[in-house]
Amino acid sequence: MGAEDIAKKSDLEEKNRRHKEIRQSKEDAEKKLKQTEMFLEKALSAKARDAIKNPLGVPNYDKTRFEPKVLACMDAPEKDLLDDESVSRYSSQFLSKEKKDALNEVVLTIGSLDTLKARASQALSKCVASQRIQRLVNNPVAERWVDSGRPLHEKIETCLFCGQPLPPGLLDTLKQHFSEEYDLLMGELSKLSSDIAEARNEQINLPHAAEFYPEQAALFATEGREVKRLEEERQFALKKLADAVDAKRLKAFTDLECPEVIDPKEKIKEHLKKINELISQHNERTAEFERIRQAALYKLEMHAAATFVIEQNYATSQIENEEIQSQIEKADGELTTLNAEILALETQLSEATAGAERINELLKAYFGKDDIKIQVSGDKQFQISRDGAIAKNLSEGEKTAIAFAYYITRVQDGKNALADIIVVIDDPISSLDANHLFNTYALIKIQVGGCKQLFLMTHSFELFNLVKEWAKEDSKPKQMEKFPEWSDWRFFIIRRTDDRKSKIENVRKELMRFHSEYHYLFGELYRFASDDSDNLDTLFTLPNVTRRFMEAFGGIMIPKPQGLKQKMPQFFSDPIERERVWKFINDYSHQTTLMRSLTIPDLSECKSVVNSCLNAVRAWDEQYFQDLMSEIS
Repeated sequence: MGAEDIAKKSDLEEKNRRHKEIRQSKEDAEKKLKQTEMFLEKALSAKARDAIKNPLGVPNYDKTRFEPKVLACMDAPEKDLLDDESVSRYSSQFLSKEKKDALNEVVLTIGSLDTLKARASQALSKCVASQRIQRLVNNPVAERWVDSGRPLHEKIETCLFCGQPLPPGLLDTLKQHFSEEYDLLMGELSKLSSDIAEARNEQINLPHAAEFYPEQAALFATEGREVKRLEEERQFALKKLADAVDAKRLKAFTDLECPEVIDPKEKIKEHLKKINELISQHNERTAEFERIRQAALYKLEMHAAATFVIEQNYATSQIENEEIQSQIEKADGELTTLNAEILALETQLSEATAGAERINELLKAYFGKDDIKIQVSGDKQFQISRDGAIAKNLSEGEKTAIAFAYYITRVQDGKNALADIIVVIDDPISSLDANHLFNTYALIKIQVGGCKQLFLMTHSFELFNLVKEWAKEDSKPKQMEKFPEWSDWRFFIIRRTDDRKSKIENVRKELMRFHSEYHYLFGELYRFASDDSDNLDTLFTLPNVTRRFMEAFGGIMIPKPQGLKQKMPQFFSDPIERERVWKFINDYSHQTTLMRSLTIPDLSECKSVVNSCLNAVRAWDEQYFQDLMSEIS
């Protein structure tokens, strides 16, 4: 280390000593502040409980409600103190249980008697003009009896009462007696009688005298009795009108005088007005009652708060706490400054700084942001941070990204030329979401693309497609059509065999040509349908291949939230063929029973099902089928 580094080292040691001193001072201040605050919180809770909650029975009263009162009277508590007599008086006011519930105003719900009287007077004065049958006029009861029996003899010639033949022309004579005018009058009287009956059912709902305060109950009782008496008068008047209407029904040919009745509605209104005034006074007293109680509670709260301020010397304690808090904030500022200065010195002195900076560059490229960083601590150790704070609970994707960035940094550490290094990368986008796919691919291509040899393994079809494009860009034009002969690139698939081993095979040309598993599945089905050989390996996987292709085809052609089974009728009109295809691709792909899992699908059955599926695609859209064919040819 040179003289400049020695000076930095000395400065770093001094700053670390000062940092430790300030941190200890801050911790002591925080401890003292916490003890004081805990003591005051307990004292506030005890005072709220003993002065308000328990003696006054205020539910859920605690320091949260009490503390604002303490703060309000902290500067001049003496003005809120009460003598013993005042405390007793306010306590009695708050504890009073004489409050009555508020009452609803009484609404007048009865109709006008004068209207009914006018209608009755008009109906009673009407006389039916017709060719009267005197014997019926003289006997109204018989007249009603004959009128009700007329419809029964419209189409018969024998009297239903005596059994004798009806006299010739009798019904015509009766029809002239019971004329249309007569029927109209009877209808009018019937409607009027119904309206009078409805009016008699109307009543006024009054509260009970016991619901009023005692001094109002007697006044209400007087007014209430008058309302009841007037209601009885109204009922009597309505009965007189009803009787007159009933009498008119028996004397349709006679002008009757309407009985004299007086409508008491206006007098009832006057008494209800007085009752509603009493209700208003009652409700005002109820509202005032609660206000007085709450005002008394407030006086008692402020008295308890003032007592607490004086007993606990609360104002002085608050000032001391504010001074301690100010010391803590000052220490925080000094520590923040020291942390930055110490980190700067450590960064300048640490040999690991260059590596950390390189990792941070790669992480920023990986995530597209720089919230996660690698920082170098004083002992030359790496520390992972997020937004300046120690990073915790890293996701699997974040761990993968950090490991990959570290790996690239090690590859590029300069100890060996990149052109001499063989790089092996296994599934670099594991645990990462799709947003980082292109970042990962770009890092591999740019950072390690110039190595001696690159082995890249992945389960991701998207990354596989990106690498294919990279290979095409990197190869000569004449080699692009025949991929296996490319001089610089090889693509393989690792396949698990039945004896729990694996073998490496060349990737089929469908996967090399297409960016979609959908084309590959179609190619597999078409190749099997066209191949006459007996390939048992294909039979094992064919049900799954068929089902996955039909599910993808159904999702493309029928974009509805339904399963493949619900879409089958639209692809296979023949129910027998539809059921055979469904059972084959469902049972053989799910191994629903032990025997099914041990059974190899029949070759001829497989070909029949595959041909049915291919024919369904052709029948659905011939041009679409031909386009698929051209892609795999």
